[in-house]
Parts: sequence; C-alpha cells; structure tokens
Amino acid sequence: MSKKTFSKFLSEKFQISRKKAEILIKNKQVLLNDNIESRPYLELQEADIVSLKEPIKKKVKIILFHKPKGCITSRSDEKDRSIIYDYLPKKFNHYHYIGRLDFNSEGLLLLTDSTTYKRKLESPKSNIKRIYLVNVIGSFNDLKLKSLNQKIYAEKIYKNPHVSLTHTNKNKHTLRFELTEGKNREIRNICEIFNLKVERLKRISFGQYKVKSIPLSKYKEMIINESN
Repeated sequence: MSKKTFSKFLSEKFQISRKKAEILIKNKQVLLNDNIESRPYLELQEADIVSLKEPIKKKVKIILFHKPKGCITSRSDEKDRSIIYDYLPKKFNHYHYIGRLDFNSEGLLLLTDSTTYKRKLESPKSNIKRIYLVNVIGSFNDLKLKSLNQKIYAEKIYKNPHVSLTHTNKNKHTLRFELTEGKNREIRNICEIFNLKVERLKRISFGQYKVKSIPLSKYKEMIINESN
C-alpha cells in the first residue's frame, strides 16, 4: 500500500467517513496486525494488516423495480430510448443498478445507494442465484434439456446453467433458468445455440429478492443492515 494514515486507510477500505474511522480507532474497535491500535494518524507500512474486531453495520437502501420491456438499463441512451430512471422518482437518480436486464427483457431489477452492496451482489464469488422464466419457440426434447444443463462452450463458456421445463404446448415451451453469473445476454445466447427463439424473458428473483408482488413498471423500497 502507499503510505497512508491508519484512519484514511480504514475509511477507504470499509467505505466509511474519516470521522467514523477515527472514532472506531479511538474506541479500540480496529486491529493492526492482530493488535488493538488507537492512534488514528499513525502512518501505516506496506506489510500492515488492518481488520475489525466486529463487522461495521451500515444501512443500505434498495429498490426492487419491476422493469418492463422496451427500456434499457442505463442512465442515458444515444438512440433516445426509454431508460429505467424514467420510471423512478428523481430522488433515485443516484442509485446504482445491480446487473442489467436488456431492452427486451423484463422482471426484477435491483438498484442501491451502496456501491459496496452493488459489487457484492454482482460478484460471481457471491454465488447468488438469479431465476428467470423464459418462453421459447422451437423443437424440444429430453436430450436438449439435458444438454442445456451441461457446461456450454460457445464464444463464452456458460457454466452449467440449471434449466427445467415448466410448461410445454407443441413447439412452445416455458423454461426456468437458474444462474449464478450475470454474463451479457447469457440466456438469449444459450437459447440461440439450441435453436430456440426467445419470445419472453423475465427475471423473477435475485437472491432473496422477488418480483412477485410488485406491479409492472412499479417499485418497492427496502432498507437493510449490511455488514462490511
């Protein structure tokens, strides 16, 4: 690390104010190399290890937005298409969207005021399950379903998406996808590989959050306690 004071490093690492960092240090809530250190302006060395006696709990604000088709997950669009923020009050303009849903997809989109929580939910290491219902057209059988549940090699490698068949009527089918990664257009690309045309793609859940009770184009606010 470049030379920084104890409080500045703590502030940056855990995304808290400098004042709060100083209070934690003075209250002997922070460890330096596994020992309590109460001097906030101590200059740290390259090999120093900083940790907390107890996790810092922060209030995180979240929006569960039921995104409709025909708008993009972005803050602006050069083609002048509708964006997700057009559906939300201006007080949420600074919120960050977690992952994306493309222009023709709908369903649950999360937004938050916390960049830390955004990174946590987007990280593949978090192994957070996202569930989608996908209406497709094309020939379908047990062999194709088995193939969909294996590692798929294409321009990108898609790691064992868990796919089940929930409804079928002649050449129209509803598939349930469970993914733990958020690769761009993953489901559409997988369906294309198997000659399945996507008619509708809807995300119904993201981890613990569900879209079920939220009307289309509406949102729900939540506040949670998140630990660093």
